[in-house]
Amino acid sequence: MIAALFEGTYSVGGEGRFVSITPDEKPRKGEFKLGINPFLIRTDSFTALIDAGLGPFNSNPQDHYSLLTNNLSKHNCAPEDIQHVYCSHTHLDHIGGLLSERYGTYELTFPNAVIWLSGRDWQRFVEEADSSDEQEVLRWAIYLETHADLRFIENHTPEPDFITMKTIGGHTEFHQGIFYRNGAEKAMMLGDVLGRPEAINRKFTAKFDFDGEKSQKNRDMYLRKALEEKYFILTYHGYSGAISALKRYDEKKGYEVEQIRSSVIGRTT
Repeated sequence: MIAALFEGTYSVGGEGRFVSITPDEKPRKGEFKLGINPFLIRTDSFTALIDAGLGPFNSNPQDHYSLLTNNLSKHNCAPEDIQHVYCSHTHLDHIGGLLSERYGTYELTFPNAVIWLSGRDWQRFVEEADSSDEQEVLRWAIYLETHADLRFIENHTPEPDFITMKTIGGHTEFHQGIFYRNGAEKAMMLGDVLGRPEAINRKFTAKFDFDGEKSQKNRDMYLRKALEEKYFILTYHGYSGAISALKRYDEKKGYEVEQIRSSVIGRTT
């Protein structure tokens, strides 16, 4: 089973600040409208997340830990049940939820989880926080590094073997594509290389990407793979549905996209 854990809709500008809005609201002038959707993967013996939400960097007045706990409980799951978290990249809207701010200090949100990410991406994240004097972000990073079980994919092969992480670049230099293949159940999550379902049939070079041309090449390549090999597509920033399937491709119209309105695929537990 794979489920999108929807955490809300946001207006996001160039400074990277996430301001909570209702699903029907338009974003602020010159900004993007984005959803936040960590993805829960659960089998009889395996419980994991792909990306972790905003965490304490969430502008929503609702406490992120409570929101996350409520989302997990809908699938008979708790933060303590998470065995692995696979991170597409080290932007805070994707990894902030690895820690929760409670009782005046940080705590591991998923105390029993192995955290998988690019070590080169993590090094860049820490160096940028240090050089820009972002003390709160640096404090967050130091706590995570000293308390969590971080596994860098340059040194360790992600476990179990039905999860693959591949450095694809594009949105960030060491951006990860995350691929799940367990029997007939297959899904891919490309982080912000393919963050919204609206991007499936668009050709664009994003100014906020490390390498916009590479992002577009990745979209072209992995959308073909999704269609040919019947992968579900998980879009972290979808705000009106975050799981899609490609039905067919037309040279003039592009991909025919089926959105999974339930935001859940596979056998529920």
